[in-house]
This record gives sequence, structure tokens and C-alpha cells, in this order.
Amino acid sequence: MIAIKPAKLKDFASLMQLDVFPEQKTVHLPFEQAYHNRSKYEVILALYTDRHPIGYVILDKAFAHYATFARRHELGLKYIVLDKEYQKKGFGRKAMQKLLVYANAISADSDSLCVTLPATEEDAQHFFTAVGFIEEAKLFYGRNGKERILRHKL
Repeated sequence: MIAIKPAKLKDFASLMQLDVFPEQKTVHLPFEQAYHNRSKYEVILALYTDRHPIGYVILDKAFAHYATFARRHELGLKYIVLDKEYQKKGFGRKAMQKLLVYANAISADSDSLCVTLPATEEDAQHFFTAVGFIEEAKLFYGRNGKERILRHKL
């Protein structure tokens, strides 16, 4: 069972200890950096199982205001990080199902969730399409070079 809740101070130590697979390290943002560099428009949510934090998600409520390709009232999914012990066991899929419901509660006006990925990240692209995201036909040049745009209706 997965639960999504706002990250609490008592869970920060556990969230800072999250580990990912070596091939994910290039796009992984450790929790302490994500927390330190967050904007006031970003919502950091912790992923829990059995009341233990196993990952985190960052939603950007201001995404539609600065991304040139964003749709009106669109939320941005900046990061989803799941400890490697819980990957490839269905926890990510369950977390995304809950997140799609939770995103509506964060911003009732939002009608879609957008994620961008480096074009070379095949595993991440496969994960997001498997949970219902649809890839746009066009690529854009972002901070990681060519990036894919994937969207999911809320």
C-alpha cells in the first residue's frame, strides 16, 4: 500500500538516505538538494509504505507559467524518486495512480500533468508510458539537451 503525504521534517533523514540504481544517478536529484533548491510553487510529497518513507515526488504548480510548451493550468512533475529496494515491484505504478488523484487536490484548476525527460532515458520513458502518459511527437531542447514531453490527463 502506498500513501502520499506532504513531506514532514521527521522523515527528512530517511528521505536523504534514498538510493537509486547506478544508471539513474545522472538524473537523480538527492532529497537534500531538491528541498534546498525548491521554489515556493513546488510541492514536495513523500511516498510512504507501512508508514515508512520510500520516495518523494515534486510537483510544480507554476509550470504552466514558464514552460513554453505547457498547456494552460498544467502541473509539472519535476521529480519522482523511489528507493531502489522498491523499484520494479509495482510501487511506482501505485504511486503514480495516487499522485494523479492527489494532483487534483493540489490544484483543482489543473487538467493535466506534464513530465519532461532526457531523450536518452528509455527506462523512464517506458515507465511513464506504462502508467498512461502520452508522449508528444515533438522534442524540445532543455537543460539536459533533447528532452521528451509526456502528458497525462487528470
